[in-house]
Amino acid sequence: MTHKIKLGPVIAYILPQYRNISLLAKQALTVQEISNGRLGFRTGVGATPQWASNWWHHYVIDYPNNPKRVSLFEEGMELLGMLWSRSSTTTTFNGQHFKVKDIALLKNCLRTKVIPITIAAKQLKTMQIAAKYPHIWERSYLNPEQFVSLNKKFENICKKTNQDEGRRITKSIELDVIISESDSDLKYKKRIFAIERGLFMANQIFKQGLIGTPEEVRERLIQYTMVGVNQFLLAFYDPLDNKALELFVDAVIK
Repeated sequence: MTHKIKLGPVIAYILPQYRNISLLAKQALTVQEISNGRLGFRTGVGATPQWASNWWHHYVIDYPNNPKRVSLFEEGMELLGMLWSRSSTTTTFNGQHFKVKDIALLKNCLRTKVIPITIAAKQLKTMQIAAKYPHIWERSYLNPEQFVSLNKKFENICKKTNQDEGRRITKSIELDVIISESDSDLKYKKRIFAIERGLFMANQIFKQGLIGTPEEVRERLIQYTMVGVNQFLLAFYDPLDNKALELFVDAVIK
């Protein structure tokens, strides 16, 4: 049994028609406690309806438009902060989207540290939320140059909205990994990836992911760390391919 691996959702949607936010808060506190503080709570407003609607409509769950999801997210984060706060024993909240009355969670008994929150954000409003609440700000599928530009905007927002000037927000990025020692095998993996993801999405990831030989992947990782990335959330082309995982580990620790 591992005692080091961090646990958490790829993304926890704060949509009332999808999951009760009070139950979500309680489940998160439970996982944080039984894992001895290894929960990572990753959330965000979600992809635009163009990309995400089909994932929800099959389950007959309405997927709100962009402005409503941002409004839901901002209010939901405020409520989660109250539910996880150790300064109060009960929580009452009467918002536009969420309402709770005298909820009591056993948070004051926790032996473990505060739940670290990761918010994926790119637009102005969501970056303002990210600067206010989380420990980790994350963006997906950016090359190093694009990250530099967006990071400057985020840091300017932090200066205006972050009341705790001593708090250091970790900068994270989500990337896909396709790695191989041979050009022929790499070409094959990219072709299969394009079939599975679609040509448009695949071409974007090829430009903005960790794609190549171990040496090329290592150089790319260095570029990201040099521009301020502190943490990587990696999706491997085939997570069951032990050889690819070994190649990546060797590239990192070389």
